[in-house]
Amino acid sequence: MADVTIRFRHNPTTGKRELVINYESDDDALPHEHERDHRALVEKVLGRALTEEDNLVIERVSKEKVKESEKPEDAPSQKQPQANKGG
Repeated sequence: MADVTIRFRHNPTTGKRELVINYESDDDALPHEHERDHRALVEKVLGRALTEEDNLVIERVSKEKVKESEKPEDAPSQKQPQANKGG
């Protein structure tokens, strides 16, 4: 099942409000199906069709990058034991 995350935030640099809609499609979805479904979802949320005047920023994130970013950097399983170098 597809997963959707909607965030509304203020960009302090530009002073503009931003609507961020992350869409994780089903594993068996092809790239063009994902793009089509994501666009349809955005249009449904906005209540109108997207136009060329809309300021869209499209960021594509692979599932491998998402999984890596979810890993805690200081997880105990990743730490290597270090020998004490006493004097």
